[in-house]
Amino acid sequence: MVTAAMIAQHFEATIKDYLKMKLREIQRRCASKMYVNVTIDYCYRVKKIVNEKMVGNHKEKFGLLWDYAHELGSNMPGRIIKMAVQRVTADSVPHFKRLLIGLDGCFLKGSFKSEFLTAVGRDANNQMFPIAWAVVEV
Repeated sequence: MVTAAMIAQHFEATIKDYLKMKLREIQRRCASKMYVNVTIDYCYRVKKIVNEKMVGNHKEKFGLLWDYAHELGSNMPGRIIKMAVQRVTADSVPHFKRLLIGLDGCFLKGSFKSEFLTAVGRDANNQMFPIAWAVVEV
């Protein structure tokens, strides 16, 4: 007997890549790849399991963000690190205005061997703006 958890594990990467995948498509893939006929309700449970797993991963990664800020503060005394998060309730998943923050770096050549690091975000008009930048020794 095939359970929803087994199907979710089998198609987890596919469903994560295509979040808007229709339930009929999951049903068709189960029939063609696993040779199992499942109902639409079963496919809904499969998609729900994968989505809950993804939300759990976001919670874990978000928890590491505070550790990262603490580590930055302890390694760079005198620097100010601010983190702002908007939550609906204490147990809810963190809500960000924008989910994407770009990080980039490049090596600076010349007499000063160093690295230029930047963090970039996007505003409401989908324009890029700098969040932070730093020049660090290599």
